[in-house]
Amino acid sequence: MRLMRTPLIATAVAIAIATTLTGVAVAARVLNVRDEGHLRFVTSDGSELIDEGPATGTVPGKVRVHFVYDGEPAVSARFTIYGHGGSISGKAKGRLSNPTSPDPSFRGAFQITGGSGSYIHIHGTGELFGVFDRRGSNKYGLVVQTIGKLPY
Repeated sequence: MRLMRTPLIATAVAIAIATTLTGVAVAARVLNVRDEGHLRFVTSDGSELIDEGPATGTVPGKVRVHFVYDGEPAVSARFTIYGHGGSISGKAKGRLSNPTSPDPSFRGAFQITGGSGSYIHIHGTGELFGVFDRRGSNKYGLVVQTIGKLPY
């Protein structure tokens, strides 16, 4: 009886290891993001400014940002990056370093909310840095940098 149990146990262990290794291989894809966008003002709606421009780095393409600034140090944004392999969308929150400056810098965090194409399963968080350039009436711009590790 003991001899028959050993092959069954060995088979069960081999199946468990194979299943685990297969699962790890699928989940191990991570995008190490280090991107920068130089964005120009497109339009506004109340305290929401919409900027667009090119993104360079890990996911090159076009970026569209809905940046919310209401005169307070806290800022927020929704964004979509349109790359060659698909799109990545997310949201961000940060704080302006000096809200009265004509070009205050900001720092915060972003969270991925979805993706398409090659990035359909992307998720994760990262850091956000940038400068909010106020060059006059309806002449706003953003320079944004992101750093993060995003499993997909």
